[in-house]
Amino acid sequence: MSLRQRILVLAVGATASVLILFAIPLWLLLDRAATEESREGAVDVARGVADYVSTGPTGHQLTAYVDRLNARDDRATVTVLLPDGTRLGAELPEGLHGDTDLRGPQGDDDGPSGDPEGDGLMPVSEPEIHEVAGGQLVSVRATTADGPVVVLAHTTATDARARMTDRLLLLGAAAVVILLLVAAAAELVARRLVRDLDRTAAVADRLGDGDLTARASEDGPSEVRRVSAALNRLAGRIDDLLAAERETVADLSHRLRTPLTAVRLDVEALPASERTEELESHLDHLERTLTAVIRAARRPEREGVRPRCDATEVLRAQVDFWRPLAEDQDRPVRLDLPACPVPVRCAADDLRAALDALIENCIAHTADGVAIAVVLTDPDPDHPELVRVDVRDRGPGIPSGAVHRGRSDRGSTGLGLDIARVCAETSGGRFDVLREDGWSVVRLRLGRP
Repeated sequence: MSLRQRILVLAVGATASVLILFAIPLWLLLDRAATEESREGAVDVARGVADYVSTGPTGHQLTAYVDRLNARDDRATVTVLLPDGTRLGAELPEGLHGDTDLRGPQGDDDGPSGDPEGDGLMPVSEPEIHEVAGGQLVSVRATTADGPVVVLAHTTATDARARMTDRLLLLGAAAVVILLLVAAAAELVARRLVRDLDRTAAVADRLGDGDLTARASEDGPSEVRRVSAALNRLAGRIDDLLAAERETVADLSHRLRTPLTAVRLDVEALPASERTEELESHLDHLERTLTAVIRAARRPEREGVRPRCDATEVLRAQVDFWRPLAEDQDRPVRLDLPACPVPVRCAADDLRAALDALIENCIAHTADGVAIAVVLTDPDPDHPELVRVDVRDRGPGIPSGAVHRGRSDRGSTGLGLDIARVCAETSGGRFDVLREDGWSVVRLRLGRP
């Protein structure tokens, strides 16, 4: 999981946890509030009907009025118990089978009578709340000329849950909006932080590829600025180390080449003999080896830590370099290259040195007129992740022990094949010597960048 995803998950998860913890007490409060509102609504309905009954409406008017109230879905259901036992409106809640459950024995009326206020309205009692199965029942007694009338308003738990559900849906929508806002804010913060880190990582990659002029921008959060500053200090330190290394290499070159020149002069002063020629040959190889060591020591400055080159270009240039000598010796030279560039994971100088060594071996150790072929195959049929370079000749072949440094049966130091082997292996590939269809083949398998 990326850093941006971690920040997003953390922000949204923390906000969701807070909302869930807040929702538990809120749920209980909403449930209680919805129950109280349902009860208060039933009380208001019962009082309103009782006040209407106290005005002395006819039986037909009272029936129509109660039916109209019960037709409204947002109100409690109303039942009216007349003095003669007649029931108007909705059915009684389950468990109540008559008016004696709510107003006591027949004729028992302890409530007020007459018209104490002189406004034409008969008195009504205070509402009484009863817990019944599945809800609450509010009863109010109204006094009429015919006797006491009981008005019942029944509200169910379903009504309270409906009220609470509507509010919970509204709060749920608000919670979703909050989560979306938090996610958007976390995404903005994460993008800015990751953008600064990506820029710093890109600078580190450029330094790793050998671009020692790359520097990170020291902006963004304090932690990112610290990383950028540390990376810039490291790049400066690398510059200092490379400068010291170049000075050391230059000093090494001066210190070694001077005594080497003195030894060469001493050897040249000796009388001509087979031993003198052998010493001169060894000095030539020593000088080439010293040059290769100095060139390799300077490679970090020139190529960085990830060398690469186009094998097609290098092979074409080197074969063209050796072609005049081959033509002088009547050697057919064949070069097979792909039409497109083939990048490989080695320095151009290393690949050039390996090809020079291999082509020189072909010319030095085979008779005039022997064909030479250089073939580049991308990808290698046996190893698709590698690139194959074959240097072939129609000579007798290379002995098995000649691929190791210092071993040769032809009077040389054996460094040529070893240079080619090191080039192949340091690129992530391998080196093979084999015979195929009458050809002596030296095969370099080179890794890709």
